[in-house]
Amino acid sequence: MTKKEVYDVLLNLKNAENNKNNKKKQYNIQFIWMSFLFWIGKYSKALCYINKLSKENNTVKIYCWKGVMYYFLKDYSNALLFLEKAEIIDPKNIDIKCLSAEIFFATAQLEKAEVRYRSLIGSDSKYQILGLYGIGRCLLKTNRYDEALGFFNKALLCIKQEDQHNLVKILNKKGLCLIELNKMEEARLCFEECLRNSPDDYNVQLNLALTLSKLKKFEEAAEIYKKILSKTPHNIIAINNCASCLAECDKNYEALEYYNIGLNIDPNNPDLLINKGYCLYKLGQYNIALECLNEAEKIVKNDIILYNNKALCLVALGKYDEALKLFNKLLDSNKCHSDDLLFNKAYCLVKKGMYSEALTCLANIKNKSSHNFDFYILKGICFEQLGNHEAAVKNFNKSLIIAR
Repeated sequence: MTKKEVYDVLLNLKNAENNKNNKKKQYNIQFIWMSFLFWIGKYSKALCYINKLSKENNTVKIYCWKGVMYYFLKDYSNALLFLEKAEIIDPKNIDIKCLSAEIFFATAQLEKAEVRYRSLIGSDSKYQILGLYGIGRCLLKTNRYDEALGFFNKALLCIKQEDQHNLVKILNKKGLCLIELNKMEEARLCFEECLRNSPDDYNVQLNLALTLSKLKKFEEAAEIYKKILSKTPHNIIAINNCASCLAECDKNYEALEYYNIGLNIDPNNPDLLINKGYCLYKLGQYNIALECLNEAEKIVKNDIILYNNKALCLVALGKYDEALKLFNKLLDSNKCHSDDLLFNKAYCLVKKGMYSEALTCLANIKNKSSHNFDFYILKGICFEQLGNHEAAVKNFNKSLIIAR
């Protein structure tokens, strides 16, 4: 919850107290002082003041204020302790359940959070939305994406046109669900609607860029990352992702500039080092690429992408035996049996003149989408070198059909 959302709950508690006592909307000096300390972030000082008040009388309002102050001090145990005391006094109070739900969620006690979020459903519109949204977040955290999506959609149906804050945050979570469900086009539309309502929302921009890169719209994604970096130039995630998108567009020199910017900020970032190494490989700078990957290997061990990229550099440098050791290490580890890895090993075997072994590798590539131009060319070369000219021609013809 944001400070404003929390303070709105505290205001509701105060107004409910006034209504109960048949008072008009009024705020005494104690409430005003606690509010002032809350807004300037003096939570410990506020607690001292509240503790003096609580010597005279421990009310629901006092316990909730204590819970809130401990929450912002990140002392979640005490925050929950005082909210539970408030709940004992007034077990049906929606405002207390709302605060408790948020703290249980913040401490990853998702079952307890979900119970309290569910208790908000059926109350007024504001808490109904918060309840539906909260349940959706709990389900999203536990990878129950279809169910989460249903609750986010229900929450959106309750949103009023002018309630842009809730609209954006719910649409953003809905978009994340759609990404996990591999519904990338729907996710893109979600994030774009978010940005129409909140153009400068940094998290939504990142999510849209991620979605576009998954849709292979790398140039569009790179432009968004550049926009983010114009405002937050030291954002390592945006730098790395922007560079990767540029590399996918074969803008390798520009990508290299971004990797270097990132490494000037964080010299030991393994993702930047690995990706920079692959970029250098694509530019034909194999020895420098290996140096980069060796630096990354000092930081992370047994990384599949790192070893694969390192092996590709070794193949390019004619060090086939060293490359094969790495390919075999990856395949024997049972961690990775990707088609790309099998193809790369087959290519290395062809370079060593081991054509039968290469064909065995290619035969293990099961995904038909990997049966592309390069696949049939390599297969054709193997058959040609083994003297099976009919099979070689057949595969070369398949590559020509794909190339048309």
